[in-house]
Order: sequence, then C-alpha cells, then structure tokens
Amino acid sequence: MNYRNPLLQTQLAGQYVVGTLRGPARRRFEGLMAADAALRRTVRETEDQLLPLVRAVPPVDPPARVWRQIARRVRAMREVSPWSWGGLYLWRLLAGGFAVAALALSVVLVQPKPAATLVPAQMALLQDKTQHVALVARVAADGSVRVSPLENLSGTATNKALELWAIPPGGAPKSLGLIAANGATLVKRPQVLAGAEVLAVSLEPPGGSPTGAPTGPVLWVGKLVNV
Repeated sequence: MNYRNPLLQTQLAGQYVVGTLRGPARRRFEGLMAADAALRRTVRETEDQLLPLVRAVPPVDPPARVWRQIARRVRAMREVSPWSWGGLYLWRLLAGGFAVAALALSVVLVQPKPAATLVPAQMALLQDKTQHVALVARVAADGSVRVSPLENLSGTATNKALELWAIPPGGAPKSLGLIAANGATLVKRPQVLAGAEVLAVSLEPPGGSPTGAPTGPVLWVGKLVNV
C-alpha cells in the first residue's frame, strides 16, 4: 500500500477523524503522521471540515448506570497498593515521563495551520444502516456539492453506478447525478439541491437510474447541517 498516495491519505485521514480507523491500522496511521508533516496537515484540514458536524450534534447526558460503574472502579482503585501496577504513585511517576515525551512530540506535531481551501455552507456525513460513514458531502454557498468518499467504494459499485439524490422534506428524491466510487466528485445543480434536507446515494445501473427515481438499494444517507 502506497501511503504517499494523496487520495489514500485523504481517505485514511477521514477514517481517522471520524473514528472508523481502529486497532493496528489506527496505530500505524498515527506512526505515519509523526513522520509526515503533509499527512498531519491533511488530518488537520479534515478535522476543520468535520468539526462543524460535531458541533451540530446535541449533547447527551450519560445514563446513571455509567456514573455508578465509574464510582465502583474508583473505589476498586483505592484498594490497590500504591506501588503495584494499578497503584496511584507508580502511575504518577510514569505519567511524568509520558508528559515529557508528549511535550516533545507536540513540538514535532504542531505546525502553522494553513489557510482553509474550502468554506462549506452545509455538510453531511453519509452513512449506512450500521452508522458507518462512507462519504462526506460539502455544499458551497453557490449550491455546488463536493462528495468525497472516505474509502474506496469500487467494490460496492462493481458494474454499477453510484447516484446522488437530494431529498426535500416530504418530497421525492431528485437526482444530483452520478458520483465516483474512488475520488471526489463536484456536482453543480443548485436548482435541484435547493430546499433539500437529506442527501442519499443509491446503487443504480450503469449510466444511472432509468426512471428518475432510485431503483436500486439506498446505500448511504446523511442529513445536511448548516456550518
């Protein structure tokens, strides 16, 4: 896998930011970031683009059982010898060393923030039924839409086409056109997008839906939010 491929870096950065890059793959990506200033810049730009969506999600108070579990764990920690592997003194000592290492790493990681190249008016995270995010859509003030897959979707669209739909409240889906399975697509149909609250992507025959409405399964859906 060529980690210097800009498209692959963008896809991995998106997965890293939204949290779908996990386990060894996430740790490997963090190692790559530590040695690659351009990759760190890509991750920061992706964070800037997705942060408005995070702010749009209303906060949710954790249920009471979560606090009870935390209280039980805290009591259990107090019963551990202070110099055992679960002990407070030992972890404070180790934390001091980690803090020094983290400070040194921050000097390497923190770079001047570049100017934003795109200021979207609306955004949407398009996800499947399992809430796995596959694409990010950014709507500019002029109504153009840039759709970027966070992974290579070519396997899903083998011998098929991916079609983007704008869905107004209480209305029928309107086609915004076909999008690429691997790479960003810029769609300029502001008159179709006007009034839409939701974007969706369906799997269609090559060339798109023959009826003007989705004929195949709807794979990903995302609500548009103002930013």
